[in-house]
Amino acid sequence: MNLSVKDHGISALALPAQDRGKVAQEVSRAMSLSEKLYQRAGLIFPILATGGALAAASFIDPYLAYVATSWVIFGLLGLSLDLVWGRGGLLSLGQTAFYGLGGYVGSILAINMAPLTGDTLVWSLPAGAAFGAASAAALGAIIFLARMGPLQATILSYTFTLLLWSLTQSFKVTFGQAVVGGDNGLSNIPGVVLGFGQGTEALGPVEVFVTVVIVSAAIYFLCWWLMNGTFGRVIDCIRIDPQKTELLGYDIRKYQVAIFSLAGAIAGLAGAMFGAWANYLNPSVFSVQEALLVPIYVLVGGLGTLAGAFVGAFAIGGLSYYLGGGAVGGQTTLILGVVLILLVLFLKNGLVGAMGELWRRTLPDPNAAARDAGPVSIDPEVLEGILVEAAERAGPAKRLATVALYKRFGGVIPVNKVTRTFEPGRPYSLIGPNGAGKSSYLKACVGIYMPEAGSVTVGESDATNAPIFERVHQGVGVKNQKPQVFGELTVLENLSIAAFARTGNTQAALDVSRKILAMSGFERQAKVQASALSHGQQQWLDIGMVLCLAPRIVLLDEPAAGMTNEETRELSALVRTLARHTTVIVVEHDMEFVRTLEGHVTVLHQGRVFAEGDIAALRADDRVLDIYLGRREHV
Repeated sequence: MNLSVKDHGISALALPAQDRGKVAQEVSRAMSLSEKLYQRAGLIFPILATGGALAAASFIDPYLAYVATSWVIFGLLGLSLDLVWGRGGLLSLGQTAFYGLGGYVGSILAINMAPLTGDTLVWSLPAGAAFGAASAAALGAIIFLARMGPLQATILSYTFTLLLWSLTQSFKVTFGQAVVGGDNGLSNIPGVVLGFGQGTEALGPVEVFVTVVIVSAAIYFLCWWLMNGTFGRVIDCIRIDPQKTELLGYDIRKYQVAIFSLAGAIAGLAGAMFGAWANYLNPSVFSVQEALLVPIYVLVGGLGTLAGAFVGAFAIGGLSYYLGGGAVGGQTTLILGVVLILLVLFLKNGLVGAMGELWRRTLPDPNAAARDAGPVSIDPEVLEGILVEAAERAGPAKRLATVALYKRFGGVIPVNKVTRTFEPGRPYSLIGPNGAGKSSYLKACVGIYMPEAGSVTVGESDATNAPIFERVHQGVGVKNQKPQVFGELTVLENLSIAAFARTGNTQAALDVSRKILAMSGFERQAKVQASALSHGQQQWLDIGMVLCLAPRIVLLDEPAAGMTNEETRELSALVRTLARHTTVIVVEHDMEFVRTLEGHVTVLHQGRVFAEGDIAALRADDRVLDIYLGRREHV
């Protein structure tokens, strides 16, 4: 949506030219300010909400303060789920498990330390957070290192919660002064006390509300800062396309365990805070109802918004309070169910997401530049500079070799004992009819497919059993058959994430990204969402992400698909330039494009090397024509 002077109630024609220019500048400045506010909304509005909550504490009714404290704690619990679900892409029904474990462990420690240091939160909150993080790390390691799918992971986390519910109801255990008594729960938990010593007293309801708001706000702002940095961008990329993220060189399982552990720490801290607030815990914290309420908080507020977890908790808590449900129990299942159904039908992004969508409609369309983009034109001087710098940082080009590489899927053998060596200095092309095994061979080289037999060598290193990210660290860069870009991120963010995987420095990653933009003429599209690009533009962006890695071996699977004739010529020049600095292997069906590469060509058929040579000789080979045309003697 483009705003004009007229949109602001001013007739541009009634103004002198110089005044029209000033007004246009003011409109532009206002739009820029609005965009900046929108980008910082996740920081600005929570600051205002925190300030409003603290200001309300000066006149709020003590009982309402007591009830509202539970809503803040539930919002904090919802925040922990939003990190792993809204941002990480995994619906974990184990957050109440970490919440309950943190609550029990923190409360047990607080009870036992009370005779020595008096009642205080200083022990319970860190202990709850630490135990929640440790429990989440253990469960996360099982989920992610075993490469479980989303459904299996959700079921396992839910099973873990139900197991704890059963155990805490069945056994009575004494830990020093604390007695965990099955259905009787854990009582006599010290209240919210900030000081030390026997003379300290628990805070009143209003003071507790203020304390919980401050602690929760601090945790929220820490999460906002973390998730708006490179760590958060990587987590987003894993949610969008985990395979592509690993192809950039990220060990995605470490990131997944890290975000799961962080969420466990927040849930554990919330549980310890709940124990201090209620002075009591029982097995119901692990119940089915509690486990399913947390996703509702997140959905109502807005999945992936972080702040939405608190909005959802306050919306549902406020509704329950208004209906006479009280602070903890009595929530009206029917009404909550109706509210959830209506939200799913009409506000799919939740309350915060819906408000963000309305605001976004008033802003200029950042993707308009994608529609105005002309054909990509490579700047050879910039490209040469990028490749020279990459060689200085990453070392010389490496050879790629496979010996008797073998991969099968049931009765299909797409890679059948292929032995090939690719050296730097000239382009290599793999051609063959559909189903010949070209893409499968590249995927076996990079680790997407793990071979049953044979070996893969990168430079002097055996990479046969190495995971994808390790092969990328060894110098392999891959563009798969379909362009793999992160559609929710901008062009610049896509390139920066790729460059950061190599540089490990935010500013250095931006510098590399801007050079890639300059090389391809994509500067105007820097802030365009990748999903708004055409197929051909996404191909170029994907190739640019590969170049950001400074690879010593470049594997390109059908890079010319979706490109215009002019862009194909530019791509041919780019590949030839790449071949002077790296080892380049291209899979392609466009024979004219292969001819312009002026390199060595290998024909694959039924997973085997069928013929080799230059493209002119292969075009004249009747055997090659036979397999393309399906003639019986060679099929």
